Amino acid sequence: MKQLFSILLLSSIFANLYCQTETLPKPTGEYLVGVTYLSFVDHNRKEAFDNELEKDREITVKAWYPADIKYDSELYLLNSESDFATTYLQFPEIYKSLKTNSGRDIPVSLIENEYPVLIFSHGWGEHYCQNTILMEELASYGYIVFSISHHYECKFSSFPDGRFIYIDMNNKRFQKIMGEMTSPAAIGLMQKLYDANNDEKRLQVFIEMDKVIPTGLTESPTYWAEDISYFIDQLQGIDKDNEIFKKKLNLEKIGVFGMSMGGIASIETCLSDNRIKACINIDGGLHGSILNGEIKVPAMFLNSKRGLGYGNVFTNISTTDCYSLSVRNSDHYNFSDYSVYPVPAVKPLLGSIDGEKGIKIMNVMVLSFFDKYLKGKQNIDLTKQAKLFSEIEIVTNIR
Repeated sequence: MKQLFSILLLSSIFANLYCQTETLPKPTGEYLVGVTYLSFVDHNRKEAFDNELEKDREITVKAWYPADIKYDSELYLLNSESDFATTYLQFPEIYKSLKTNSGRDIPVSLIENEYPVLIFSHGWGEHYCQNTILMEELASYGYIVFSISHHYECKFSSFPDGRFIYIDMNNKRFQKIMGEMTSPAAIGLMQKLYDANNDEKRLQVFIEMDKVIPTGLTESPTYWAEDISYFIDQLQGIDKDNEIFKKKLNLEKIGVFGMSMGGIASIETCLSDNRIKACINIDGGLHGSILNGEIKVPAMFLNSKRGLGYGNVFTNISTTDCYSLSVRNSDHYNFSDYSVYPVPAVKPLLGSIDGEKGIKIMNVMVLSFFDKYLKGKQNIDLTKQAKLFSEIEIVTNIR
């Protein structure tokens, strides 16, 4: 548990990393990919990480989208981000030169009149680029994907005007969350999560975790869900006025998804925001309002090895199509770009599965899910799709 939630702590345990290519894996869809940056101020909420609670809540957003024109590829991290990451967070030097497959601020593709919208939330203590491989893959198949940076619970973030923010580990709220997450009780619950051998015990672990980590697992997902709904409020204005996205957003087809804390927040948003038509929780478990609610839109839980055997626990909280997929030999960070570009602090939470295989499983299943439930491709059978991978254990409530 301590390893899971202390990813920001500097580590010198691991030395040389294996060689990697300096360009992300090429997306497999028909579209080229564009990328841009946005920022917003929510004047109706205060920043929870402002000790005086005087500042308004801000969010920054990185977006990927289908394009027709090939431009020079954007770097994985902006200069301020890579300088901070390599200097203070022990990211390997490759992150300074790592290229994506996306062109900065190029026009949205003209092939379709409009495109479904996906909103992504990163993991706690992570950043809005953490799943760039997946974001580019989805954009290459005709989705406009917005990744929200949940400020001060992310490693860092950049504003379009060049401002740069990073997590303040001396902040009172941050220290409170870290104290909860690294407590002996919290660490013990992680082992309990692995050891639970029936659904009653498995559900009880999630309930106990909420009691031991109330700020991190109950308050923060709610706060992030508010970020997501606030951003959905902005989509109409983006579709009306933004130079890149004008009249290109299909606001009747909105999906949300996220990894770890972002997965929890995504499901929680579905409980209260009926504009969302489909949602995915990537290795986030069941916490907060989800434990007492019912998911009423199609949902998928994509779990690491710790989720093996938990299928019915996830699908039982849904009143419509729901899938629980657990990937053998994977661990928490195999569902991020760290699976192929690891950093020292997360290596203990990478499973024995081949890193590229882990990414492929995620890409295929996430794309198939949204194609079925947002694009209406009813011929897609997610159970059959999952069974193409021997690593996947799948449980669904569909009979």
